[in-house]
Amino acid sequence: MLTIRSFKDPHTGVSIHALGKAGANTGHNYFTAMTWLSDSRRLVLYTDIDETKMSVCVAADLQSGTAETVVERVEWARGLVSPQDRFYYYEGPLIHEYDLRTGASRTVCTLAEDAVVYGPLSITNDGRTMGIYWREGDAWVIGTVDTETGSLTEAARPSFAEPYPVANHAMVNPEDGRLVFFAHEGKTEHIPDRIYMADAVGGQIRSGHRQARLDTGAHVEYVGHEMWAPNGEHLYFVKYPQSPLKPTGIYRVHKVTGEAEFVNGDYAYWHVSLSPDGRWAVADTIESGETSKIVLIDLRDRSSRLLCEQPMWAEHPGHPHPSFSPDSRKISFTFADENRHLWVGVIERTADSEAADESGRRIEAKQGEER
Repeated sequence: MLTIRSFKDPHTGVSIHALGKAGANTGHNYFTAMTWLSDSRRLVLYTDIDETKMSVCVAADLQSGTAETVVERVEWARGLVSPQDRFYYYEGPLIHEYDLRTGASRTVCTLAEDAVVYGPLSITNDGRTMGIYWREGDAWVIGTVDTETGSLTEAARPSFAEPYPVANHAMVNPEDGRLVFFAHEGKTEHIPDRIYMADAVGGQIRSGHRQARLDTGAHVEYVGHEMWAPNGEHLYFVKYPQSPLKPTGIYRVHKVTGEAEFVNGDYAYWHVSLSPDGRWAVADTIESGETSKIVLIDLRDRSSRLLCEQPMWAEHPGHPHPSFSPDSRKISFTFADENRHLWVGVIERTADSEAADESGRRIEAKQGEER
């Protein structure tokens, strides 16, 4: 059983419903991996997270707080919920499935004995193809898994030079199981070639976005925290505030051309997630202290609305990582309470967008009076 708390954000008046345990730490999935079941009422959460990030994984009901154990002991954010309500998670060279409707469980596939799978996992909209990456010795490997047969396809073995040899964050295109994004990992101010695309069938690798440089060769776009749009046409990412080339903020690139398109730069964005209906984006922000804003972006007119500003941890698992429910109406995120323990907050998008709008009008009116 989890505790349900309800309160209003002091900055915007937006209502937040929270799930967690007093004196314990509770978090949700990484922002690119679905946390919610298809009913948009239940969530797969990690609770009793300890200092090693190990936790109990549960399916929690947002209305009653009841929680059913999914995995007795698993590291935070090792899984995702598929559109078919199957929870996939990894353990060493193994990838497991737990059917959240029936309770049946199985091992989907087993990689080489010395392989270690890393997260986040990703999956296509039809639930048939999973995007994964793993390490074999010193090699980083990008691939896909057929969730029905367990068949493993190796898409790429990038060989990036030291000091940044890691290829990670592999994400399969939601509508095309052959196309996999992966990242050249490292300090973004040192990585001029972050975004790559791999063809899991043909084996070709190409740049997904050519980051700008000055005539001197200086790298001036610091980017990261990518996520596919639900229709698979664009990959969204954040150009971080410290990038020398402006404007900074949320961008997207086309899956084929790699052409970058500016979306919104109203805040110092950190992570950006897309709604399943393709209408909205939600992002958290980089602030000077241990707080973060949650911002809703309307992708029709590319306007932004501040939803809340809440305490967080500067390290995992305490980043907000906001993301949407399958019906695109709820936003979940991790935050810290007054005792620095983690909870999962939920905002109802429709009602609280109106509250945020009213808050914005009050602020604008006050600023007008001051002028």
